[in-house]
Amino acid sequence: MHLSLIKKVGPKSVLKIIKKFFQDFCSNYKNPEINSPKIDLTKIYEYRINDFVQKIYLSQSIAQTIFDGLKDTQSLEKELGLIEKYKIDILTFLDDAYPAELKQIYSPPIILYCKGLSLTSYEYAKRIAVVGARKANSYASAVINEIVPSLIQNNYSIVSGGASGVDSMAHAATINNKGKTIVVLGSGLMCPYPESNKELFRKVARNGGTLVSPFPLLAEPLRGNFPARNRVIAGLTSGCLVVQAAKRSGALITAQFALDEGRQVFAIPGDINDELSLGCHELIKQGAKIVSCVDDILEELEDRDFSTKVVEEDAEKEKKIDPIKNQKKIITSVVSKKKSKEIKKPIDKEKSLQNLQENLILGSLKNACSLDELSIKTKLDFNLLQEVLFEMQIEGKVKQNFVGFWEKG
Repeated sequence: MHLSLIKKVGPKSVLKIIKKFFQDFCSNYKNPEINSPKIDLTKIYEYRINDFVQKIYLSQSIAQTIFDGLKDTQSLEKELGLIEKYKIDILTFLDDAYPAELKQIYSPPIILYCKGLSLTSYEYAKRIAVVGARKANSYASAVINEIVPSLIQNNYSIVSGGASGVDSMAHAATINNKGKTIVVLGSGLMCPYPESNKELFRKVARNGGTLVSPFPLLAEPLRGNFPARNRVIAGLTSGCLVVQAAKRSGALITAQFALDEGRQVFAIPGDINDELSLGCHELIKQGAKIVSCVDDILEELEDRDFSTKVVEEDAEKEKKIDPIKNQKKIITSVVSKKKSKEIKKPIDKEKSLQNLQENLILGSLKNACSLDELSIKTKLDFNLLQEVLFEMQIEGKVKQNFVGFWEKG
């Protein structure tokens, strides 16, 4: 938790530290007995900057940041105090109760903050994401109120991001039909976003659902947080249903994450003249399964064997993903098309600054690199970098490859 609270340090760097300690443990205890000591991460406090560089192969800049961050115990004490006061459940990457399937995704969250029903109460193969537009209309509401109750009757839990529109409709429909729902927030549990959904979040926690966040308790809902939130949504589920989505939509990013992790993607067709149907229609063109009734989802998911999903060998995992690799072009094809006769608007100072930041990022992406590496290369504030990358990803200028590294779109 202390490592995860250090600003400008992402999960990738923390996981490198965990991996190093695990490797050292295995080399020292090749035949561990019941009473053998467990991995002792507290030894990290004995590390000096050079130890982080030479033993864990972190950059000098990140090593310095971690070294300084570990000296600050106030942030950790404050977080632990809030956890105890508000009875927050936490899962670390090393806990047995941490969802095994979530560990398999690129850059899984180090800490999961939870409020409500334990995540161990949800069966992985029976979790499905329902995502879509924030400006969803009555058509989306009608679809959700038809599909979600049937999914619940078949023992499926609904996972979404707690946003306005489709997310809220899916959570509310689940509660109204006495089902289980997981809300994955793009902010800390004590700064729920949007504020208009606070009452909905309370109902979720009180009615057999779960609020989940990969961010510290007081983390604000920065735009750069939402790709990580979307990755968790995709990682927790066996399939992803997109109800409504415009050409440039965060829901399509969630769909791409689902594809990258080998999950099934479903899409609801709509009016060809409705902008909120364009994203779904592109998904269908690229191979997402079209859904006209709940049976279209059930016949796909019920036939798939998820019991060995999280223990497959790498080669076997690649084999499963290969048939849908062509679909991984969905997001870039959806968001990169421009209207040929679009009217050009004057570039204001804010847009000019954004262009400079984007050019700086693109210039640093000669080779694919991690978020931490990109932060060092561009020297942009970590939170600002995530926000700019989020905008660029929606516009198709950048993308994350199969291992999660950033590269040009």
